[in-house]
Amino acid sequence: MPDSPWACVAMDLLGPLPNHDFVFVVIDYYSGYHELKFMKKITSTEIIDFLEEIFARHGYPKSITADNGLQFVSEEFKTFCSTNNIDLMTSPPYWPQANGEVENLNRSLLKRLQIAHSQGMDYKKEIRKFTLMYNVTPHGTTGKAPSELIFNRVIRDKIPSLNDVEENVIDSEARDNDIVNKDKGKQRADSDRNAVDCNIRVGDKVLMRNTVHSNKLSTTFGQTEYEVTERKGNDVVISAEGRVYRRNITHVKKIPTDSSLPSLARPTETSVADPEHHELHHDPDAADESPLTNESSSEPSSKSSNLDTGGSRPKVTMKLKKNRGGMWQPAE
Repeated sequence: MPDSPWACVAMDLLGPLPNHDFVFVVIDYYSGYHELKFMKKITSTEIIDFLEEIFARHGYPKSITADNGLQFVSEEFKTFCSTNNIDLMTSPPYWPQANGEVENLNRSLLKRLQIAHSQGMDYKKEIRKFTLMYNVTPHGTTGKAPSELIFNRVIRDKIPSLNDVEENVIDSEARDNDIVNKDKGKQRADSDRNAVDCNIRVGDKVLMRNTVHSNKLSTTFGQTEYEVTERKGNDVVISAEGRVYRRNITHVKKIPTDSSLPSLARPTETSVADPEHHELHHDPDAADESPLTNESSSEPSSKSSNLDTGGSRPKVTMKLKKNRGGMWQPAE
């Protein structure tokens, strides 16, 4: 038995089947875990292509054991193994027992294929079912499921297990790092976008964003009022006139109610309005003179000028007369 998973693997071709398919099988000596593929062509190029797909998931093994098929003794396959630092070992001619691990698996596969063929079943689907069952069933020699030995867990199948009701957290450090770093990323992204919390709740009236614009003048949001009937996270369900839609919360806009609108304070008589509209805010019964501060004037009043002890520019107060003829006249 090898020292680690996926260090030594064996492979073989099973076939041809009645439809001229071949079954290419790869099995791990340490765990008994296997993968397979149905192939029409069994050239070295096709086999290398499938092995690259498997090795992308599990990594390169230290050694490969195969028979003396032309696909495995070709220069192309030998070059592939040497390039990826893999030792290629072949069994003696006419002695398949030297590759007994994969040969035992082939017998089980062949029996399953015969059953599927005799009952007119889809043999590809049946072989996939067999592969899953094999990889989750404890092995007779190791007492462990192949998937448990190679992945350190039993992959889930349709049969209920204790893992469905028990949660064994074995990666608490990775889980904590995930929470912290995701929270930092969220805060940074929210700050860059000036994002604010959304206050949309169930029962609010909203408008829905127009995702398809008929022309350049189409509004961002439609005019139909919808009611929020459900909210879960950033998903909301809205309805109107018997139509129900599910949207992200950024695709709806809350319609403000009368109570949510800010109250408008009445301007006081002493507030200064636009210089071009003084008559709108001037009380005709007021005194002829009203104070007005003007820091840009170059003629300070002798009665109200106050000089700052720090040498800053004096603050000038000018008294103005009543508006006559559309002009404010300064007092003499």
